[in-house]
Amino acid sequence: MLTPEEIHQEMTENKEFNMEMLHENPWLIPATIALTTLPVAVCIHGFWKNRQLQKKLKIEREKTKQLALGHHLEKARRPFKF
Repeated sequence: MLTPEEIHQEMTENKEFNMEMLHENPWLIPATIALTTLPVAVCIHGFWKNRQLQKKLKIEREKTKQLALGHHLEKARRPFKF
């Protein structure tokens, strides 16, 4: 197991390597942001689409229940007056 000093040293070396890589290749910043933004956008879209479909499914289930119970035939009708 690594000691805290060795962990700190490895983290420092990794941070320095990453900073050098970004100084040499600044185009990596927008590319990295795009790579993280696209999956998040897809997840958000899927979440909202799933909620919409769940709501439609609940409505259709309720319609099916009402049809099975026969409530669609029992509409209150007003008597016709002259």
